[in-house]
Amino acid sequence: MEKKSEQALEVLEKEIIAATLDMENEEAADFFSRLADWAYAQSEAMLITADLEMQDYENE
Repeated sequence: MEKKSEQALEVLEKEIIAATLDMENEEAADFFSRLADWAYAQSEAMLITADLEMQDYENE
């Protein structure tokens, strides 16, 4: 992973920890589950975009 990505993750981790400190366990678990779902969807969207770009390149 690139340094810029690592730094962004470190900042987000700190913000997420701070945001969840006052949450009850069940609420925090729901939050992390929703965050994981969102992150997975974003990852899949990036891969689909990359696949479409490769297909366009192959068709040229």
